[in-house]
Amino acid sequence: MTLANCKHCGELFLKKKSDYCSECQTSYDRMYMEMRDYVRSHPRSTVMDVHAKTGIPVSKLLELGSEDFVPFTR
Repeated sequence: MTLANCKHCGELFLKKKSDYCSECQTSYDRMYMEMRDYVRSHPRSTVMDVHAKTGIPVSKLLELGSEDFVPFTR
């Protein structure tokens, strides 16, 4: 384990696997699960569709999409 700054809030924390502190990781996980559930129910969703229905910021959706977590329709 090493000391690192959280990718989201900048807080110093003991890094294990994640680039996020435990509080931000919990928030990130919640957003991911909400987005994943919506996309599974609506497989042809665009980023804007998911944003409109979930309220998750487009920047976060794109971040998750760029990490290949969610296959958005392009």
